[in-house]
Amino acid sequence: MSRRTHGLVALVPVAALVALAVWWRWPAGEEGATPGPVPSSSLPSSSTSLAPTSPAPSPTSTQTILPGATLAPCPRHGRNVPLTVVTFNIHSAIGHSGYNLDRIAGEIAAVDPDVVLLQEVDKNRLRSHFVDESDYLASLLGMKHVFASNVERDGLRAGDPTSEYGTAVLTRMKVENWTHTLLPNLPGRQQRGLQHLVVRLGGRSVSIYNAHLDHTTPTLRQEQMRLARTIVGLDPYPSIFGGDFNASPGSPTLRVALDPAYSDLEDPWPLVGEGDGLTVPNLAPRSRIDYLLATTDWTPTVMATWESAVSDHRGVVGRFLLRAPRVC
Repeated sequence: MSRRTHGLVALVPVAALVALAVWWRWPAGEEGATPGPVPSSSLPSSSTSLAPTSPAPSPTSTQTILPGATLAPCPRHGRNVPLTVVTFNIHSAIGHSGYNLDRIAGEIAAVDPDVVLLQEVDKNRLRSHFVDESDYLASLLGMKHVFASNVERDGLRAGDPTSEYGTAVLTRMKVENWTHTLLPNLPGRQQRGLQHLVVRLGGRSVSIYNAHLDHTTPTLRQEQMRLARTIVGLDPYPSIFGGDFNASPGSPTLRVALDPAYSDLEDPWPLVGEGDGLTVPNLAPRSRIDYLLATTDWTPTVMATWESAVSDHRGVVGRFLLRAPRVC
């Protein structure tokens, strides 16, 4: 083979490489477009970076909050407002020594409460001398009162008034409104209810709930608590829910009450309670069945009980601070 032929053969692979390089650098166009010469503007200069760059964000663009980001809560403005609450099953003020409503009033006055939740309250009953007990206690304590009747019966004797039995709330504060909701029941069982007052505290509306749940059937008691807890959970106001729940801590009824999927109610006793909080029987208590639960708008500072000289339950007193509201 001649030197000329050797030179032509050597040029073939070089030409192929050049063609491949030109095809590789050809700008992408629509399908079927005919390739043309590479514009000089598309070729990088020696001072141009080959790394991709992102446009600088506009100074007026809106910041995007990514899911899961932690945001600072709105600050609280104002002062914390104290509130003292009592729950007390008064056993119709009938004790071992007979009827003594004045002694019940004295026991309540000793802890100087702003709100009192009462259970087993009589109105116009023969056994309690036809006294309207909530009205009488309110007059002795200098409070307003709201009575909620769960059971009504005809008088035992001719001429006797219709008697009533239920719960009551006494308070020093303005009552904005109140409701009473009958709770689930079974035939032959005593009707129970959920008493609800909206009162003014520190210029704000707060909710107070009072209930006395069934004492014989756990499943019924749980149904009663389920409805009560749902009502409290839908309440937009800071709430305190107390009463005689006839259930011990850790029981299914209390688990229903404290289920975080439905409300933010909490039991403050493990945080600030004095002693074990047992409330029945009064003289030698073995069980804790009387409670003051509160939503997270409240900071508990004291929880305690006292021995009653009349009732078969001990009274429960709780001191709380209503936390200042958040303002954005």
